[in-house]
Amino acid sequence: MRLVQLILLVLIVALQVRYWFADNGYFDNQRLASELSTQQTELSALQAKNDLLRARVDDLKSGNDAIEELARQDLGLIQPGEIFVIIHSGSDEP
Repeated sequence: MRLVQLILLVLIVALQVRYWFADNGYFDNQRLASELSTQQTELSALQAKNDLLRARVDDLKSGNDAIEELARQDLGLIQPGEIFVIIHSGSDEP
């Protein structure tokens, strides 16, 4: 009888060790849940960035106003008859 109890105790301990520490065990499951949460947060940020870029592309495809604004801001282009003015902040005084 003592041998059966000992075998059952060893079996219970072995199953518990496997439950807590094995692959797909409790701690591995907790790590994966944390990683999933991090990945979902990153995914939502990337989806928001994609939405902004998609809206900008649609805006650029829809008309010349967005293209003109982009050319003025990024390239410093001006239309004939306009005067280009640069305002110096004065923080780089010699």
